[in-house]
Amino acid sequence: MRKISAVFLLVLWTTLGTRSPLALGDWTERRPFVGSTGDTIHYYLFTPKNVDRQKKYPLVIWLHGGLKSNGVGGPNMPTGAFYKDTHQKEQPCLVLRPVAVKGKNWVSPRGAGTGSHVQPEKPAPSIAVLLELLAKVLKENPVDPAGIHVVGASMGGYGTWDLIARHPEKFASAIPICGGGDPRKAPVIKDMKIWIFHSADDNTVPVQGSRDMFQALMKAKDRKPVVREDDQKIVRSSPDGNIRYTEYKKGGHNSWDHGLSEPELHPWVFK
Repeated sequence: MRKISAVFLLVLWTTLGTRSPLALGDWTERRPFVGSTGDTIHYYLFTPKNVDRQKKYPLVIWLHGGLKSNGVGGPNMPTGAFYKDTHQKEQPCLVLRPVAVKGKNWVSPRGAGTGSHVQPEKPAPSIAVLLELLAKVLKENPVDPAGIHVVGASMGGYGTWDLIARHPEKFASAIPICGGGDPRKAPVIKDMKIWIFHSADDNTVPVQGSRDMFQALMKAKDRKPVVREDDQKIVRSSPDGNIRYTEYKKGGHNSWDHGLSEPELHPWVFK
C-alpha cells in the first residue's frame, strides 16, 4: 500500500511540477458556439484575474494551425504568448482561442501551403462563425472594441491575412506567422499595424507568401523599407515601424516560437 501511495505521490508531484500555473488569470473550459449557418466552433477564453468591469481590456485572438481542424485542441498558444503572468503584468488582456469548424480550414478553397493566393469571395465557414463568436465575446466581456488583435500561425497565418483583409476596421494589429494572403488586398490593410514572421527554410509553407505580402504593403504605402540584418534574421519595416517583416534564416516551419518571443512584440502590439 505504501509503495502504491509513493508512486501516486510521485506521479502527482511530477504532474503539478510540470504545469505552468497562471496566477493572473485563467482559461475557461472548452465551449461550443453554433453560428447562424449551423456550423459549430469550439473556443477557450482567457480572462485576467480580478477584472474590473468598469474598465475595458484588449483582446487577442489566436488562430491555430494544422490542416482541416479536428474540432478539438487545448487553449495554449506557443510560448504562452499574451496570457503568461509576465505578459499580464505588463498589459492585462483577454485571449480568445477558437477552434476551426471540424474538418475545415480557416481559408478555403485555397490557403495553407499555397503561398500567395486569390482571396475567396466569401469567408470560409470557420471565419464566418468566428466573426459571430467575436460579437458575442464583445457583448459579454469588458473588451475595448478598439483594442482587438489577431495572431495566427501556419493555417492560422492564412486565416489572419483573410480576416484583416475582410474587416480591417475591427483590428488594432495583426501578426500573421508563416502564412500567405492576397497581395491585391494590400491597399485595404496598408494603414494597419502588421508584423509578419516566417523562416526562409520553411518547407511546409512557401516563404514567398510572406515576402509577397510585405512587398505589396510597401508598394501600397509608397514607402521603401528599412532593413536590418544579423546572423539569425532579416528585419524589414516601414519607416514608421507599423509594418514589419522578420524573416529568420533558419527555423523551418516553426517561426512562431521565435516570433512570439521577440522582446519588442508585446510593447509594439499594445503601444
